[in-house]
Amino acid sequence: MSGDEEFLVTVGAAAIVLCAFVYMGSMTYTFVHYRSWYEIAAFFFSVVFALVAVLSVAPLAISQGTAGSPVLPRLIMWGTCLVLAALHLTASLLGDATFSMSAVIGITTVLAVPCFGEVAGRGARASR
Repeated sequence: MSGDEEFLVTVGAAAIVLCAFVYMGSMTYTFVHYRSWYEIAAFFFSVVFALVAVLSVAPLAISQGTAGSPVLPRLIMWGTCLVLAALHLTASLLGDATFSMSAVIGITTVLAVPCFGEVAGRGARASR
């Protein structure tokens, strides 16, 4: 793996983790302030959702690093993050809540996860 591919994988992975962390905080805020959940329950479910977003990138990175076809892993990655974005939108708009900046931040960051997954996958693909 040359320096450029290694850099792409490192930057992509770091950005994925950072976006998932911001998404986790935004989702926790939405659950606590707009859905009136207990803090610990909101934090637990937000951590689970953030881990799902991060883990959805793994099949693409693995398929790009090998000779496998990236179509299904890419579909899984984008589909999972779109579902998480829709879940955040639903949680922020359901009932008497209003659309907030935390929803914009959460939706944007969870959709950034597959974008940076593509960057990390490109670095993994170039290294084989």
